[in-house]
Parts: sequence; C-alpha cells; structure tokens
Amino acid sequence: MPKYTFANGTQVVDVYGPPRSARRKSLVTTRAINGDREVFLTKTGPLEGLKGLDLVVVPADGSPPYPCKISIFADTWAETQPGSGLYRRHALARVIPIPEGDQVVLQSLEGEISLTHPDFIAIGVEDEVYANSASWVAANLEFLPEPQPA
Repeated sequence: MPKYTFANGTQVVDVYGPPRSARRKSLVTTRAINGDREVFLTKTGPLEGLKGLDLVVVPADGSPPYPCKISIFADTWAETQPGSGLYRRHALARVIPIPEGDQVVLQSLEGEISLTHPDFIAIGVEDEVYANSASWVAANLEFLPEPQPA
C-alpha cells in the first residue's frame, strides 16, 4: 500500500497530477478563536487554531467549524452583502482524489491529517494542503468542466 506525506500542493501534484477545480456552493460565518488556542477534533486528526493568527470558519449548513489562517480567509472569501457576516468563497477549490489503496498524511498549517480513499486532498491559495471528505466534496463543491484536448 503506497504511503505519502505531503507538506504542500506541489508535492501532491508531483505524485497525483493536476487538481480538479471547483466552486464552493456553501456559505459560512466566522468567529474568533476561544482563548489563546483552540483545538478542533476531526475524524482525520486534531487541528489547532491560534488567537491572532487564525479564525474559526462556521459553515452555515451545520457542518463542523474549522480553523483558518486570517490572511488566507481574507484573500479567498468575500462577504455576500456588506455587514451581513455571511461569506462565500470566491477562490476556486483545487482538489485531488486519493486513489484506492493509498495512505496520505498531510502536514497542514493547523496540524497533521491522515487520509485514505475516498477522501480528497485540497490545495489552498498559498500551496497549503488540507483534507476534504468525499461526502463534503459532494455536498459543497461544484466541479468545473475539465479542459478538453485540442
């Protein structure tokens, strides 16, 4: 069984090829980190948010909240209406499915994450890596048409 550890998106692309692009369908709100440090327990491992560096993204659909770097959120999300506190992601998602039989460990900005098929590796705008479950991708992403060969 192949096992890979990735710290950035370039490493993922070198192994699996280019990611698929998708638009995010869901909306979110945000909140501050509780205390100086807040840990989010996920099925793939704990993620850590730090006061002043991270904020908490709270999906409007009731999905579990997660930490995100403040600078990355500012660059990739936009408020739907001024003062609404409701955000839509304007940056395209870039995801790569994990092939059956492969094990992957991601060294994300918020902690280490272990994944297997049918999960997806997501590559962020700063080449950071994070995880998306297959069910989350199905519920929250709309894939763009793949370019056709000329």
